[in-house]
Amino acid sequence: MLDTTDMRILHMLMKNAKISLAEVGKEIGISQPAARKRLEKLKKKGIVTGSTVTLNERRIGWERAILALGISKSNYLKTVDSIKSAPMVTAVYTTTGPYTLAVEVLGPVGIIKEVTKYISRIKGVKELCPLTFVEKIK
Repeated sequence: MLDTTDMRILHMLMKNAKISLAEVGKEIGISQPAARKRLEKLKKKGIVTGSTVTLNERRIGWERAILALGISKSNYLKTVDSIKSAPMVTAVYTTTGPYTLAVEVLGPVGIIKEVTKYISRIKGVKELCPLTFVEKIK
């Protein structure tokens, strides 16, 4: 179970994955070695799995979209495998609600429409609702 110190460390890392452990410790009120030990435990438990770069996709002519998909139950795993291997797919999530999956797609503007068409033709995809992100507010 995570305590409040672990939660604070996670929030700090989510805001800035490059923050030094000395800064983390100072902000939280623990030593830098204690912050390192806590981070190592979070990694060992599989809670922290790496760090990432955040892109300004628009600056490089890319766009991000979420495709909400209805998937037939027959050949479900084969359909999911086909979706996961589709070009520009960065993540696939199971969902609650009216759709079975949410598929994140990232790539050059214009290509996303083609990827959406490609995914819509995969055997087992019953319905598709594309949502393209325009601007991140926060």
